[in-house]
Amino acid sequence: MSLEYLLYPESIAVIGASRTPGKVGHEILVNLLEGGFKGQIIPVNPSAEEVLGLKCYPELSAYKGTLELSVIAVPAPSVRGAVESSIKAGAKAVVVITAGFSEVGPEGAGMQSDIMQLCSESGVRLLGPNCLGLINTHHHMNASFSKQIPKTGVISVLSQSGAICTAMLDWAAARHLGLVKLVSIGNKADLNETDFLLEFAEDK
Repeated sequence: MSLEYLLYPESIAVIGASRTPGKVGHEILVNLLEGGFKGQIIPVNPSAEEVLGLKCYPELSAYKGTLELSVIAVPAPSVRGAVESSIKAGAKAVVVITAGFSEVGPEGAGMQSDIMQLCSESGVRLLGPNCLGLINTHHHMNASFSKQIPKTGVISVLSQSGAICTAMLDWAAARHLGLVKLVSIGNKADLNETDFLLEFAEDK
C-alpha cells in the first residue's frame, strides 16, 4: 500500500497540540509552521481556542474538513480514543508519538495491539507508537518534535530509534548536509523498515 498520505499529506491534525513551549504537541506544531507546510494544519486541544495563531478544535469531530494524516501526542491511555476519532474523521495515516506501549511491558503491549487492530480494520497506516515522527523536506513537512529542521537534499534516513534520528539531524546540520526524508519508526506496530525501504527505493 502506498505511503502517500503519510509522506505527502495535504492536511494534518495534531491531537494534543499545546500552547506550552517544550511540550511535544507544541513543538510538532511549531515545526509544521516553521517548516513551511503548505497544507491544512488542524490543532486539537479541548483547553484552547487558538494555538500559535491557528484555530484550535476541542475534539477532532468538530473539524468538518478533509483529513489525511493525524499526529497524536496525548498520554498513552488517551491514544486509543485519538486513533478512533482520527479514523472517523477520515485520516488515511496516523503517527503515534506517545510512548508507554510495548516497550514498557504487557499492559502497554495490549494497548498497542488494540490501536493496531483499529488501524488495520480501517485500512489506516500506523507509524509508531513511541517515535520521533517524520520529516519530508520536499513536501515542507516536519511532523516531528525534533529541534533541528534539515535543509532539503538527496539522502533519506530511517531508524527505529528517535535518538539516532536526532543525532543524524545534528550530524547533517553540522556538515551542511541536506536530507529528503527522515522517519523514526519506534515500536513498529504496523509500518517497519521493509515498508520504508521499498518506498524509498522508488523515490526519484
